[in-house]
Amino acid sequence: MTACLNCGAAQKRPDAAWFNEIKRIYDGYQIYKLSGGSEQVIFDASGSATPRSRALVDFVVTEAKPASSGALIDIGCGNGAALVNFSRALPSWSMHGSELSDAPLDTLRALPNFGGFYKDEPRNLKGRFDIVTMIHALEHMPDPLHTLIDSAALLNPGGRLFVDIPNVETSIFDLVIADHMMHFSSAHLGYLAQRAGLKAEVLRDDILPKEITMLAGKGSGTAPLPDAKRGLALVRRHVAWLRRVLDDAHEAMENASSFGIFGTSISGMWLYGAMREQVAFFVDEDRTRIGNMFDGKPIVAPQDAPVGSTIFLPLNPDSAVNVHKRLQSRIDARLVQPCVMDRAA
Repeated sequence: MTACLNCGAAQKRPDAAWFNEIKRIYDGYQIYKLSGGSEQVIFDASGSATPRSRALVDFVVTEAKPASSGALIDIGCGNGAALVNFSRALPSWSMHGSELSDAPLDTLRALPNFGGFYKDEPRNLKGRFDIVTMIHALEHMPDPLHTLIDSAALLNPGGRLFVDIPNVETSIFDLVIADHMMHFSSAHLGYLAQRAGLKAEVLRDDILPKEITMLAGKGSGTAPLPDAKRGLALVRRHVAWLRRVLDDAHEAMENASSFGIFGTSISGMWLYGAMREQVAFFVDEDRTRIGNMFDGKPIVAPQDAPVGSTIFLPLNPDSAVNVHKRLQSRIDARLVQPCVMDRAA
């Protein structure tokens, strides 16, 4: 992990070791494997779940106010989940996808308004589009500035670029995702967009939890250089907290009759990697994951957790508090929250 001394932005070092690691990851990668390919859902404070892309599509349609027809491309389209929802919301638009594998091709070809698929990077694409989207894609790019420049070049006059990425200020576990090269705050994304010749019309961190959403067009922005001291302090605080979480989890496990981890996404998998032999099961609220197995360990609903077991919540502090309040009285197991942030500051 490194950080820029001029702006405080955190990133992995895109050297040969990093490229080798992400190649190893992608060679065996299956998107949303534990949920059978179903898209990741976003939980609100009450526990209600909504597919991530559905909420983002609603936002784009409301804010961009697209014309009755046009062309849209989703760069880094994954398995095509976002394009399926865009296709429903904009049935008279031509839908295009770009990805470095053929994984989404069958899904995209089934769309009634499928326009094309490109197995290439933005700089090599020849088409022009009225909306260009990147949903959890920019953070993977080895050169995010030039990715924004290349993506902006694909816009028709008056076109919009839509970006949604993890927010490093509130998504602490983003730092442990090996293939996330850049870790953005709103200030860093706005500043990078300005350098790419884009003007952010919308730059918010409240559309989805722990994510930053930007809608931009070509133009001159006025985003200032982010505060380097603030960025560096944030990275140090987050790294220290993550170390403390590992200590807390091992402490909670010591006297547990059976030890489980809450969640099977990034934070849960990160903790599991450090505690494999001690973990007996996973708990998840995503119905598409419940009943499956990971590495020989069952994934169960909260109410089906072993009686008297201990379940550790590897979640951001605020999320852990909400889950604990909502579930503790409903299950016959002990829920353990990680330390609060100021213990590691």
